[in-house]
Amino acid sequence: MVVARRWVWRGEADEAARTVAEALAGAGIRPGALLARLLWNRGVRDGEAALAFLRPTLAHGLRSPLLLRDMDTAARRLADALAAGERIAVYGDYDVDGITGAAQLVIFLRELGADPLLHVSNRFREGYGLHGGAIRALAEAGARVLVTADCGTANVAELALAASLGMDVIVCDHHHAPVTRPPAMAVLNPLRADCEFPFKGLSGAGVVFYLLMGLRMELRARGHAPLPDLRPYLDLVALGTVADVVPLREENRVLVAHGLRALDGTARPGLQALKEAAVVERASVRAIGFRLAPRLNAGGRLAEAQRAVDVLVTSDPGVARALAAELECCNAERRAIEETMVAEAVGLVADRPGRAIVVASDGWHQGVVGIVAARLAERFHRPALVIALDGPVGRGSGRSVRGVDLHGAVSECRALLETFGGHRQAVGFSLRRESVAALTAAFEEVVARTVAPADTEPLLALDAELMLAAVTPALAEALVALEPHGPGNPEPVFLARDVRVASARTVGDPSRPHLRLRLSQEGRTVPAIAFGRGNAAIAVDDRLDVAFTPRMSRWQGVDRLEIEVLDVRQAERVPDGAQVAENTRELQIP
Repeated sequence: MVVARRWVWRGEADEAARTVAEALAGAGIRPGALLARLLWNRGVRDGEAALAFLRPTLAHGLRSPLLLRDMDTAARRLADALAAGERIAVYGDYDVDGITGAAQLVIFLRELGADPLLHVSNRFREGYGLHGGAIRALAEAGARVLVTADCGTANVAELALAASLGMDVIVCDHHHAPVTRPPAMAVLNPLRADCEFPFKGLSGAGVVFYLLMGLRMELRARGHAPLPDLRPYLDLVALGTVADVVPLREENRVLVAHGLRALDGTARPGLQALKEAAVVERASVRAIGFRLAPRLNAGGRLAEAQRAVDVLVTSDPGVARALAAELECCNAERRAIEETMVAEAVGLVADRPGRAIVVASDGWHQGVVGIVAARLAERFHRPALVIALDGPVGRGSGRSVRGVDLHGAVSECRALLETFGGHRQAVGFSLRRESVAALTAAFEEVVARTVAPADTEPLLALDAELMLAAVTPALAEALVALEPHGPGNPEPVFLARDVRVASARTVGDPSRPHLRLRLSQEGRTVPAIAFGRGNAAIAVDDRLDVAFTPRMSRWQGVDRLEIEVLDVRQAERVPDGAQVAENTRELQIP
């Protein structure tokens, strides 16, 4: 089943965009008019904001950590603990966001002379969030202060337990916050209703980084010296932020832009070993999302997530290589399990009509259900819940699509679940086996009742029309200034009309081949690649309208221009005066 995408214009050109273009031209940035249009489409509407977007700086791009509610309390308590030699414990979640947040805390506290305890949630024994048995073990080991990374906001009972055991808890989290304040000494979470931090999209790793900023400020005020340099920590922040798929705007854009540079030059033996294993020559959002993050996640999906923290914090190259090799093996095993589960799940979904997907099976690996849910949501463009059944219980994970608040939808089915948490795009839950059928019906009813079909229709948003003659290495290099791309800052997508296919051949893995093309338009020919489209019915001399992104690729040490083909249609003139709806202009192409 292939879900066709409807093409839309990302936004309307506006006369006010000229002021952005003038500001860019004044700063020597070319091509100013095109970049101004792209920035306008992304909500950057004045010259000063445009220059800040294209040239993100740590000095001016990060707001004060003291804007996070409870930051002063958290920083003072940690500074007191360090001064008194009290034992500090770090409690991290098992995904990359929690792993990198925990690693930041461990490394920073070690730099300050502390010897923190570390616990990383086990997906299978403990599940997401704080676990009572782990809290008791940390208290017995002497912890007086507990700092969480990417978890804790919703763990009311466990936070109360920690307090009863004599621990002061500092929560670093970014998940939905309850109306009632959790029983912790400090709760650093931009989603708190009473939190004045303007940007609500920080990752868990980003919240931890802000805690380190706040603690550093407190220690400086107390005359503590020397203090750790926080810039090298940005490699870890970038990993967690990109992996958690949060908006790459405002603080996140600054943190990731500088974090990718830190990742390129990282001195951490573990990251060097992981980059080597993953064949990452240059740090990028894609390299994190498709190569580094899956390897860091693999330990938690199949074994112990703490291995991933260990590889990030070790200073021993030999240990780093051994841990990286272990994660590499876990990732290979994860991929094999994933492919089997996806094939089985697709078989269960293929003959089921409806607006939502719920599939469950015995024998499925609960560490991989989230990835399978993402694959189903992408393939069928419906919100998907995937459940691994084991005896009387099932553990599930869900992923959403455009237009569906998954957390809100599943919340309406809360009475059928044993545990539940997450956010708009992803959820995790557990339930009794006998509740699966009821959940299937309830979830379908909620989505059908609350979400209009048009809201879930897959779209491909186009930024501007270009002739292939304008697609040059200089243009591709200029577009690099818009990076890093991700949610909130998508890669620019252009339209070229009436393009002739000069050549076409399949390349790559026969199970999912790619299509290597040469495309011509009015005397200009450009090499192109269409990933995963090797089976498409495209032949030499076909005339197509092409949606694409230009980029410089590197092959055998040589840089060359190519365009990535994102979608094609039979060439057909688009009528003028296309319909305008919600700041997008539909392209009337069937």
